[in-house]
Amino acid sequence: MEISAIILAGGRSSRMGRNKAMLPLAGVPVIERLIGQLEQVVGHIVIAGGNNDTYGHLGVEVVHDVFPEKGPLSGLHAGLTACSTLWSLVVVCDMPFADQSVFRQIAESAANAESDQGSDKKGETDKKRTEAIVASVGGRLHPLLGAYRRSVLPGLSEELINGNLKMTKWVESLQVEYVDEKILCASTGLPPELLQFNMNKPDDYIYAKRIFNSEV
Repeated sequence: MEISAIILAGGRSSRMGRNKAMLPLAGVPVIERLIGQLEQVVGHIVIAGGNNDTYGHLGVEVVHDVFPEKGPLSGLHAGLTACSTLWSLVVVCDMPFADQSVFRQIAESAANAESDQGSDKKGETDKKRTEAIVASVGGRLHPLLGAYRRSVLPGLSEELINGNLKMTKWVESLQVEYVDEKILCASTGLPPELLQFNMNKPDDYIYAKRIFNSEV
């Protein structure tokens, strides 16, 4: 199944004090590393919520929010609008340890959900179509590490128009399948704490640099 990917990069990086997407790890900016990993899995990548001045040199499409200043739901909306594929992977720009194994596992889960829906036999009780694949790691759901079906766009637009901006509440309204951390950790070799790791503060960046430097 053909699939796209959306990197959410619309945050202000206020706690970090500088653009965390462009912070280098082992000499490569985090967002550039994510692009390289995603390119192994998808055919089309968009950066949502960023600007061309910052990300235009990376060779992928940069799209602007239709609903600016409305958080990750706005970035997801812009990304899904720009992607023509049935499903799109989603990841935030500050997850340095998310790699192609994670993305491939989520993409396979989306493809399997779509295949299962398409293979339902006539006369069986209709199943509601899966609309989202979400990672479940460390006892928490991670809706910004997953995949979404393009059919969620109308409902997502309505939420944004009405000012309903809570990501978790919106996801709870969808038909969701969850990818358990045991599956993701087995496919990546990463422990749960790295799989779900976000660089939000300077100390997080120092920690990530230490991990990357130990791997070089």
